[in-house]
Amino acid sequence: MELEALKEINSEVQELGARIVVLTPELEHYTRALHKKLKLPFDILTDLRLKIAEQFGLVFTFPDYLRDLYRSWGNTLDRFHGESEFRLPVPARYIVDSNNLIRSAEVNADYTIRPEPSETLRLLKETERTEPGP
Repeated sequence: MELEALKEINSEVQELGARIVVLTPELEHYTRALHKKLKLPFDILTDLRLKIAEQFGLVFTFPDYLRDLYRSWGNTLDRFHGESEFRLPVPARYIVDSNNLIRSAEVNADYTIRPEPSETLRLLKETERTEPGP
């Protein structure tokens, strides 16, 4: 699971003076339980109604046939996100430097393909070495 993989690299991320923050459309009610269950050492924030994902152009709206299929399986995505539309963010991982500049962006519409945590660490170390001054 993605969160568990990020948990594994968290101490190294912190040693580099950085931190992991997860942003999800799931309501806090659900993320709080997951945070506790996995004993995550980083924050999970709710992107209510995908407002931030929209600003990055990273929102996927299910077509009607897919929405109907998910409903037939008993999926209640709308309940987890607090809205009636079946939308998801495109998975993305960013490295933002201390000057609030995005130094690395990994985005893939295929939700099954995620960046390796080791690659994220490598990019973070590279960013630390090349970060411009204030």
